[in-house]
This record gives sequence, structure tokens and C-alpha cells, in this order.
Amino acid sequence: MRKLLTTMLHRSSSSTNLMVETIHSLVSSVNARDSYTYQHSINVGYYAWKIAKQFRLDEEECISIYIGGLLHDIGKIGTPDAILMKDGKLTKEEFDIMKKHTETGYSIVHVISPLHQRGIDKTVLYHHERMDGKGYPEGLFSADIPLGAKIVSVADAYDAMTTTRHYRPSLDYGKAVEQLLQGKGTQFDPIAVDLFLEAMSSHLVT
Repeated sequence: MRKLLTTMLHRSSSSTNLMVETIHSLVSSVNARDSYTYQHSINVGYYAWKIAKQFRLDEEECISIYIGGLLHDIGKIGTPDAILMKDGKLTKEEFDIMKKHTETGYSIVHVISPLHQRGIDKTVLYHHERMDGKGYPEGLFSADIPLGAKIVSVADAYDAMTTTRHYRPSLDYGKAVEQLLQGKGTQFDPIAVDLFLEAMSSHLVT
């Protein structure tokens, strides 16, 4: 991860090095709490970057979305272990606490100027918003959700579905794709889904 970040943020300066180290430290703090969430964050960053490339966004935007994917779950460092690592389905009360990770993550990222300036704090805050307005934390509708958050939402869902947790098995590729397609226009941005699947089918994502 550190090597890829350094390559992406190619400008050789102390501020770039500081940003790389800051991001690396934040993601590593997740690993200290929960190794699954850490690996999930690495995967989501990678998938989000590939989707951004399919959108043909400029290099800086792709980098920002990659970082947003890496940090999307940083707020889970504030989630109690009993909820974060629970075997089985969360209760409504537990899920309400879990949902706070978006706001906690925003508060962490927002105060880091280079990340705030890139809009990464908003990606972290809004990656669980839905196109139909039924997401959280603010119930935003399609046009009000930042593109980075829409992209990370698709990457997040795909990786969550295709990785094994101690309380449930992973879905195979076909079933995960089916879930993404069913969520187009309601949960997920349709273009982000289509471009992700294009990346998968053309072997840009492995």
C-alpha cells in the first residue's frame, strides 16, 4: 500500500511523504483493531481506483478516490469490539452504533487538510448513502451524493460480498454481480456498477 501511494503521489516533496505516512498510519490503525477491516479497506481502495479509471477521471481524482476507498472504514476504530467483531447479525441498536462509523471517520479525515481539500472526508462520510435516499447518515439522494462516495459504495459492497467472514461465507462472482445489478438505481449508481463490471470483464480488476 505504501509503495502504491508513493507511486501515485509522485511529486517528490516532504509534504507528499507526510501525506503518504499519514494515510499509511491511519489504515494501519484499522489493522490494529481488526485485520478483516484492514484487508477490506485495501481491497476497496483498489477496486475504487479501477472504477475511477473506467470513468476516465483525471489522475488526481483517481488518486483521491483510491485514498477514499482506503479510508472509508477508518471510523470503525471507534466501534466497540462487541459490535465490530460480533458473530452474527447485529440488533437494530447495534447497527445504529455501527452506522456512526461514517461520521467518526469524517471527523478524523476532515481535520487533515490535504485529505479535506481533496474531498476525501466526504467520500468517507457518504459511502453508505443510497441513490434512493434510504442510506445514511443523511439520507441523500442521487444528485447530492459525491461521485467518490458512489464509486466507493460499489467497491465496498462487492468486496464485502466476495470475502468470507466468520459468521457467513462469501458469495461467488456471479451472485455478487447479480446483487450489484439488482441494486442499480436504488442502492448503487448505475454507471459506477456498469463501469466496475466492464473493468472486471476486461480483466482490469483481478
